[in-house]
Amino acid sequence: MFSGGNGIHLERVEIERTPLNYTIRPCQKLEELAALVRVQRRIWGYAEHELYPLRLFVTLKRIGGEVLGAFTPHGSLVGFVASLPAWRGDNRFYHSLSLGVLRGHENRGLGRALKIAQRRAALGAGIGLIEWTFDPLRAKNAYLNIVRLGAIARCYQPDYYGQVQSRLQKGLPSDRLIVEWWLRSKRVNRAVAGKPPRGSKGKPAAVVEIPANIDQLMQSNPREARRRQLAVREQLQEFFARNLAITGFEYDLRSARYLLDPYED
Repeated sequence: MFSGGNGIHLERVEIERTPLNYTIRPCQKLEELAALVRVQRRIWGYAEHELYPLRLFVTLKRIGGEVLGAFTPHGSLVGFVASLPAWRGDNRFYHSLSLGVLRGHENRGLGRALKIAQRRAALGAGIGLIEWTFDPLRAKNAYLNIVRLGAIARCYQPDYYGQVQSRLQKGLPSDRLIVEWWLRSKRVNRAVAGKPPRGSKGKPAAVVEIPANIDQLMQSNPREARRRQLAVREQLQEFFARNLAITGFEYDLRSARYLLDPYED
């Protein structure tokens, strides 16, 4: 699936019988970094003051961060992932600012490929941990983060960013899970190889249900969406206080659920 060179090349990704080619590589030119601002606006519909600006991306390239873009054969930027260097005590890690793929290029494995490239870059820089945040009600993102990448989560932050003017947030508090991606762990190695990251574990210690389609629920019944958010918040905070971590996720068109276990690796 991947080949070397200056970028990572996805060969013949078949979606609806249409062969596509993408190249994943660092964004180097100023115009490529500027395109990241426009792409954010198109993906999330953020207000202008909520966009990560060009100056941030330029600075990241100079201070040990990483800005990777996904490009079509014609050179158009259609996705990106950006990493900010961070420290906790003496431990160096990356904080992943954003992962985004333009509509029309989703559901093709491009988001996962960007994260795999981010992992490769981090390991090459001697970094073993990447953290990021995501909305715990987003089942598709949860599946990518927990199952396809092998990350865990054991910290819940209510209304983390305050009011967010995004078409995805739609007035709900910006609750977020803090994701930990331990790049050299057994579960991440299993996930990267396409295997279930929980391995042979049986029944989980706890299960937390979330809406299978939060966008649909917010549109049809905003009050119920808020009630579900509060229920998920309370349950996950309780289980995290009991030293459990999200280690698995099950998802279909009708239901979605987090699986929690004591985390050991």
